[in-house]
Amino acid sequence: MTEQDILEALEEWQNLSVDPENRYAYEMRLKWLLDQLSNIRGSREEGRQEGLKQGREEGKNETIRKMVEKGMSITDVAHILDMTEEEVRERLGD
Repeated sequence: MTEQDILEALEEWQNLSVDPENRYAYEMRLKWLLDQLSNIRGSREEGRQEGLKQGREEGKNETIRKMVEKGMSITDVAHILDMTEEEVRERLGD
């Protein structure tokens, strides 16, 4: 179920005539749809944050690799990037 599907369902529910017999069912369905919408939006944000984190890590690894290729020592790279020498070596795969 997509966000658009949920939004369309919400609009349809609101357009229906809500008589006393259907009121409870309407409210339960509305709650369920709003929960689904929240879950979709939350999952999307989690995925975005995870992607950003992964991108930053890949960028840092690339920076380390380039610095070492240019002749910088592991010690200097670690100092500049505020890392331990062991962390730098791990990212280089040494």
